[in-house]
Amino acid sequence: MTEQAPPQDTKNAMDVLQAWVDDYNVRAAPHIRLGSAGEAGGAQLRLKYSPADGQISILHLVAVERAGRAAILVRRFDGPTPETAVEAGLWASKELGRR
Repeated sequence: MTEQAPPQDTKNAMDVLQAWVDDYNVRAAPHIRLGSAGEAGGAQLRLKYSPADGQISILHLVAVERAGRAAILVRRFDGPTPETAVEAGLWASKELGRR
């Protein structure tokens, strides 16, 4: 089975986000760099940084439909990197109606 490329609008939106994050990191020269990740379908966006070795902070946004209206759910996750990343992923999957 071949993997399909994301729709062009989604790719463009992800490119714009990455350009913003890159520009922020250059201009602000933060002590802790901001990173981003998304999903090819465009339903999720994660802004993340590592405040200390082995720790991660994730601001996870998920686009959903609730009662026929578009909504963006936002939740912050903090803690040890592997466990926190899994917790954020499980939350997003649940909100998107996935297993």
